[in-house]
Amino acid sequence: MSRFLSGIRPYLLVFLLTSLVAQADTSTQLSKLAYEPGWLKLGHYEVDGASPTGWLSAIHSDDFFLDAGGRSDPLLELQATLTAFAAPPTDDPDKHAQCRFPARWQWFRARLGDHPAFSTPLKCPAFDAWTRSGSVGSLSIVFATGYLGNPASYYGHTLLKFNFRDDQAQTRLMDVSVNYGAIVGKQDDTLTYIFKSVLGGYDGGFSHIHFYFHNHNYGDIELRDLWEYKLDLPQDAVDLVVAHAWEVLGKRYTYHFFRHNCAYRMAEILQVVDGLEIIPGKWPWIIPQAMIEQTGLAQYRGKSLLASVSYLPSRQSRFYDKYRSLSVPEVGLLKEVIEKQHTLNDPGFQDLPTPSKQAVLDTLIDYYQFVGNPLEIAPRDTRQEYVKALSERYQLPPGLPEVNSQQPVSPHLSRPLGWFQAGWGHNSAMGGVLSIRIRPAYYDVLDSESGQVRNAALIMGDIQLNVRQGKGYIKKLDMVGVESVNPGLTGLPGDNGSAWKLHVGVEQQRLNCDDCLVPRFQGDIGYGKQLSEHLFSAVYVGGALQANRADQGYAYTKASANLILRQSDRFGTKLAYEERFPVGTRAGRYGVAEAEARWLIDSHTDLRISYEHDGARLLSIGIGMYW
Repeated sequence: MSRFLSGIRPYLLVFLLTSLVAQADTSTQLSKLAYEPGWLKLGHYEVDGASPTGWLSAIHSDDFFLDAGGRSDPLLELQATLTAFAAPPTDDPDKHAQCRFPARWQWFRARLGDHPAFSTPLKCPAFDAWTRSGSVGSLSIVFATGYLGNPASYYGHTLLKFNFRDDQAQTRLMDVSVNYGAIVGKQDDTLTYIFKSVLGGYDGGFSHIHFYFHNHNYGDIELRDLWEYKLDLPQDAVDLVVAHAWEVLGKRYTYHFFRHNCAYRMAEILQVVDGLEIIPGKWPWIIPQAMIEQTGLAQYRGKSLLASVSYLPSRQSRFYDKYRSLSVPEVGLLKEVIEKQHTLNDPGFQDLPTPSKQAVLDTLIDYYQFVGNPLEIAPRDTRQEYVKALSERYQLPPGLPEVNSQQPVSPHLSRPLGWFQAGWGHNSAMGGVLSIRIRPAYYDVLDSESGQVRNAALIMGDIQLNVRQGKGYIKKLDMVGVESVNPGLTGLPGDNGSAWKLHVGVEQQRLNCDDCLVPRFQGDIGYGKQLSEHLFSAVYVGGALQANRADQGYAYTKASANLILRQSDRFGTKLAYEERFPVGTRAGRYGVAEAEARWLIDSHTDLRISYEHDGARLLSIGIGMYW
């Protein structure tokens, strides 16, 4: 027996050494895989100096990890994933790791196809139903333009849309859309939302629903235009993105308004595709439109990432386009019917030729849907008039009247979003002054770029520094500012332009001093009206709270008006006047006047001339650069 053992000992030693070498090779291979960019992206690992491995996943839901230490250790999670893939199936295949993490499965099979863990692929009923048995043929990014009724969407919003193959999809509206957003308590008001979202006070997460829900909610309820950017990706890349979207549904991240927002997380999902880069990397903040611009510039495998761009106008845009397409007599008849001076049974309408009847009725139907938004809870009278118009339309032959649609420029072709201005001015009380102004996310009433609400403004950081006689000082620092208006283009009942303003920041109390910086909280409500295609006006009443410096009072009430003239897409002028009534001081009422003209020289440069009167007169000129 001892002679037998002595005989096989060399072979046993060779076997053991071979096994150890193989295990060492496998361990080395797995260690390399664990820190490959693809695996780090699938685990949403981010650099973290406090983690022992230097990495920490942005996802903090325990069920996203198969190892207890997987959130902070990519290697442990990789090893646990391989072990779980090789585990025998259970009565519920949807709970197996292969079905919970199909993107990891695809990624590993491309690298370790001969590994025992991949010898028995499973059927995954829930995932197969979600993808309609793998029939997603392409992907689209959907951009919803800005909406000042919801602070989460001031700068627009992005969705990921799955486009099913024509032979499988019922309609485009039945395609699946994936959404990312903050998980917000219903009790939180606008200011609470702003501060908590900036400071990371909310969790964020992905959800999914049929696209018609978002199309209805954004386009018909919130009246936001939608832009669909179809991506030119090969099928294997599409399958990987879809599989990874399944993995992150319902998982929780920490939400940050300025960077880790819908645009960033949506781009992260797409960037699991090797070689695809669409996250803007220049600045520590990301705005949805910036991601859209980056998508328009992106290349994949030597060609443009964009396959096509489609414009989906909102209910308001569709109504306005139809209204503008009516002739003068048709507009008059429309107003008379709405104001009930005439009915659809009167000869004035019945004697019209069929194309005119179609045009008036189609506009009338859109009008009632617009003002009764949403129609199911609109006043009974509005719903009855809508039904009458719809019934009359059904009695006419099929046909679409000619509509002169004013499709805006696609947001991905708009100018850059950051703005820097250098200027010179003369202050009647203090002499010459140099100024520098920075707005990281420019959104202004004098701008007319697509993706933004016309005649509205949004400020999330706006600082102006002045230099006079070698001394620098802050002229103003707006932390938050909103100017929201309904254009009221038609002037019809229900299309009257409600307007409001909110500003929080610090600024010099009057123009005749440079050391009287005061904090101010201002609010206004008002009414706006589109007087013509190029002219908009608004009037407001409101007030402000402030520090009482130079005996100017701790507050003031005010009445104001402004006029915005857009001579063209490149040239605009704003005139504003405000009468203030100080509170808590003997100081009398005083007026503040402002005039500003902006000329957009090109997509990266503008020129502005402005005049201000507030205790002194300031005339200035500045060159702005967009970045």
